[in-house]
Amino acid sequence: QGIIEKSKMKGIPVIIDADGLWLIAQQPSIIQGYEQAILTPNFMEFSRLYEAVLRDPVDSNDHHGSVLRLSQAMGNLTIVQKGEKDLISDGEKVVVCSHEGSSRRCGGQGDLLSGSLGVLAHWALVAGPEKTNGLNPSLVAAFGACSLTRQCNNQAFQKHGRSMTTTDMISELGTAFSKLFET
Repeated sequence: QGIIEKSKMKGIPVIIDADGLWLIAQQPSIIQGYEQAILTPNFMEFSRLYEAVLRDPVDSNDHHGSVLRLSQAMGNLTIVQKGEKDLISDGEKVVVCSHEGSSRRCGGQGDLLSGSLGVLAHWALVAGPEKTNGLNPSLVAAFGACSLTRQCNNQAFQKHGRSMTTTDMISELGTAFSKLFET
């Protein structure tokens, strides 16, 4: 909670995952309205947040609408609902990241997403909307981080198959970044 409050005071991006999402589900007001915040829930974490904030169960027939509504209810901060396809919303748009990964999900993959998202969120904030084609910099950063994580996953799986670990994905960061963003 202290880190979130200091980040808000300084106006810097904050990425919230794992135990931080549990805190937010208990006390949504801590982050509500802070548009520099990016939350990265998996489906279960998303459901918990949605029910805590909107006081209704998630509509399982309207995934896009659910992500949009939660973002709006949280004050248009960016939500990245991780899954087979990552759904990203800033309360105005919903973007889908369906970049090819692999069927192998390994522990720590969300940490890779959060770490790369922190870097890309900073870069996008510094660049501003004029360099993100008028789009919300947090939305662009989230799409980039989801794409990068999926590309690392794909490349590591190609080399290691089902024995792939997140460490193998981290080894792919340089080539994945180059492939996605420097070509």
